[in-house]
This record gives sequence, C-alpha cells and structure tokens, in this order.
Amino acid sequence: MKFRLNKTRIPGVSSPDISHGDVITSYIGLLCQGRSDFDHIELFRDDPFFAAALGIQDVPSSPTLRQRLYMIAHSVPYQEIILEETARFLKKLKAPVTPVTLGSGEQKRQYVPLDIDVTPFDNSNSKKEGVSRTYKGYDGYAPIFAYLRREGYCVNTELRAGKQHCQKGTPDFLRWALTVARAITSLPLLVRMDGGNDSQDNLQVCLDPEISKRKITPALHLRWGQKQA
Repeated sequence: MKFRLNKTRIPGVSSPDISHGDVITSYIGLLCQGRSDFDHIELFRDDPFFAAALGIQDVPSSPTLRQRLYMIAHSVPYQEIILEETARFLKKLKAPVTPVTLGSGEQKRQYVPLDIDVTPFDNSNSKKEGVSRTYKGYDGYAPIFAYLRREGYCVNTELRAGKQHCQKGTPDFLRWALTVARAITSLPLLVRMDGGNDSQDNLQVCLDPEISKRKITPALHLRWGQKQA
C-alpha cells in the first residue's frame, strides 16, 4: 500500500519530506489504538517503537497529517488503493472466510454473506458539514458499510449526509464492495441489503457479466424490519 501511495502525485507536493505512505500509515497506527484526533500523532513523534512497528521512516506532525490527508482525499483515489490492498492483505494471510449453509441434502449449498446497510451516527449539536436529520430521529451522518460475514471484513464504506436516502449512490458502492469481496473469496456471494435498497439498479450490478461470473446471489430483503421515519 505504501508503495502505491508513494507513487501518486498531489498538486503542490512534488517532493514531500514525509512520504504519502508514511502519512497514511501513521494515521492507521492511530486508528488501531482507538485514536482519531490528528493531534494525537504528537504523542508518537519521538516514539521509536511507533515508527519501527509500522515500518515507516518518519512520523508526521499534526499539521502535516491533517493537511496531507485533506490533499490526498481530494487528489488521489486513496480509497480504491486501500480497499484493493486490504483484499490483497487478507488473501495473502489466507484469512478465514466462513460461509453459511442453505438447504439440505442434494439442495445444500454454501454462500458467503455480503451484508450492506446504512448505520446512522448520532452527531447531535454538531455543525459539521453533512450533519442532518437521519431516519433515526436525530441529527448526524448516515454512512453505509459493506461487511463480508461471518468474520465481518469491511470491504467498503462511505460517509453520507444524514438525510441522504439509503439507495442514492448505492449501485456504485455495491459494485466496489462486490469487486473487493471477489478479490478475497472465490465462494459464491449472498448479497443481503435493506428493504430500501430493493432496486432494479442493484440487481443489474449483481448480474453484470464481469461480476456475476463469480456466482453472486442477490437477496434483497428487509433484514431488520421497516425503518421508522
């Protein structure tokens, strides 16, 4: 991942003192410790173990971390790189992918569930961009996640405004989730989505020749019951 990130070009940052890969990896190191605040990186700038454990040359300052991540987010297809490298990492580790079994006897068959759903965040009293009324009745974001079960590997995620309908932008999201899931397992996939995503557009994605060749069974159904407005 660091190699691919280092090869990317960001306008205005032709020869960075700290590589893009080291910046991204440093932030991943924070997230692994349950820290998301950029200022928390200052706790590890003089910690030799932090850099050694992550295999990086330099730990960025808080301003560098904040500014570079902002620039990367607006200039580089970083999410595609991270998702593809995540799939490659899990494949290299031979991470377990446990299927579910349906039917019995000669009708017995196995699928790997791919669960996709919106999970509203409560950001009440926040003035952040995108915070708006969610279907849960509070203000916040409504990000969508895709998990490869049963282990729950996250194969795609997208931050969304709280008021955004769950189907808006979902076909493209689904396509990426399926692409990453296919890179992890060759077993047939069972796509499980919320009733709000019961759309012909999603079915067309699942039946796309480039995707359906890997045996994907769409099962669009209301998993948790009708959502309340």
